Amino acid sequence: MKKQLILILLSPLLLSLGWPPLPTGFMLLIGFVPLFMLENEVKKGYWIKIYSSLLLWNIGTTWWVWNASPEGCIAMLLANSLLMSINFMFYRRIKKLYGLKAGLIAFVISWLSFEYLHLKWEITFPWLNLGNGLAALPNLIQWYEFTGALGGTLWILLVNCVLFYYWINRTIFLQWFTISSISVPIIVSLLLLVFRSSPTDEKTYKAVVVQPNIDPYEKFGSMEPKEEVKYFTTLAEKYIDSTTEFLLFPETGLTENCEEDYINNSITFFWVKEWLKKYPNLTLISGTNTYRFFDNKTTSSARKHYSGKYYDVYNSSVVADQTGVKQIYKKSKLVPGVEKMPYTNIFSFLENYAINLGGISGSLGVDSFARVFFSKNQIGAAPLICYESIYGGYTTDFVNKGANLILVLSNDGWWGNTPGYRQHKLYAGLRAIETRREVIRCTNTGTSCHIDTKGKITGETPWWETAVKTYSFQKRTDLTIYTRYGDYIGFIAAWLFSIVFLLSITPKSLRPKIFS
Repeated sequence: MKKQLILILLSPLLLSLGWPPLPTGFMLLIGFVPLFMLENEVKKGYWIKIYSSLLLWNIGTTWWVWNASPEGCIAMLLANSLLMSINFMFYRRIKKLYGLKAGLIAFVISWLSFEYLHLKWEITFPWLNLGNGLAALPNLIQWYEFTGALGGTLWILLVNCVLFYYWINRTIFLQWFTISSISVPIIVSLLLLVFRSSPTDEKTYKAVVVQPNIDPYEKFGSMEPKEEVKYFTTLAEKYIDSTTEFLLFPETGLTENCEEDYINNSITFFWVKEWLKKYPNLTLISGTNTYRFFDNKTTSSARKHYSGKYYDVYNSSVVADQTGVKQIYKKSKLVPGVEKMPYTNIFSFLENYAINLGGISGSLGVDSFARVFFSKNQIGAAPLICYESIYGGYTTDFVNKGANLILVLSNDGWWGNTPGYRQHKLYAGLRAIETRREVIRCTNTGTSCHIDTKGKITGETPWWETAVKTYSFQKRTDLTIYTRYGDYIGFIAAWLFSIVFLLSITPKSLRPKIFS
């Protein structure tokens, strides 16, 4: 029993200590080995022991969600640990039916399918997808341009399985195979780091980022629209000149709720337009709140207005120049339980429990597709809003539509001075490597920064301090393999899982003799 307790505690310890922002991601390569060893030891009560271990890992890495929502944090921790535990139960089932090798292969396929599902469904929480755990070690994962972060997950899973199998069967072949499985991806990454160069426009452009440092729990309604615009523009003016391409304000930087069809008539954007007349070459991109009316309930998130019509509320970003707002993009990857209650068509009673973060409560509406914002010089920018920056496949939608630069507009102050905002910053570096696009983060409270195409972070602003920074960038036009094909690893794994699942329920008389 003592040995089992050590194994239960050892795995979350390794996985938590190996998670960003610590640069110790190599610990993830052995993080599941204790749980495989535990399965060998446990005859009864296996699930509760695995679940307890995974729950400790989830707590150790994402406890900071409590600062934004205690109820949401508890639900997230319990549900995500449950989903993770299913993969280990599937491993145990296949191992029992077909042997250890088949069980380990099934585990890899199952876990990859689980992460792929986490990127697609409404209960989406890919924060702990294993490939994200290497974000603090960009020099070792340059090959994400071919595989995306799911390639990192595949590497971590394979190494864990190979190490465990070697622990069971210590042969010379397995020894060399284990060494190769660890070293080859690292060698490839270091070669890419030295020799990979992205084609660029020779010209350098500038973006000015405003970090206003307004407490997100107090900001909404704390300023009148005209006063708010004046505050932002006063901060920015000392840094803008005729060569500035983009001016960036963070997520929900401008807080007036604006009806989309009449956004240029709002107080906020009337004054924005007047101010921008002084800078005819400047393109402003800012977060804001918008809403739109409908005659009928056309979406599951639409609310009924007292007039009898329906309306959706959005967490939006806008692009504007001296003629006014040119385009609006609505955040499409919403935080479950905060910005959206999942599957409200089925669980409509949950809608009243959506958490009020961002000046609005209840489920938000989403955009129908990725929209690229273009500057006067036709530089395409992907206006990712906060949580969206952890979705590699979704980010490639913007790049495939002409984005030469990735922007992340965020409001990380909800979590306080915790690992949360640091993890979020590092995850943006994965998008830079996957797409070979420079990333500029503009946040309300920090950390704003520039990330080059190899994931190197520079020009970080201090946490919880007002700051304005100018970042230089170049126009990127090349497309990586991952940008072209997206999360193909997860797609293949999902199809393979359907086959393995059928094998798991096949009657004994019909089971194929594999790995015997």
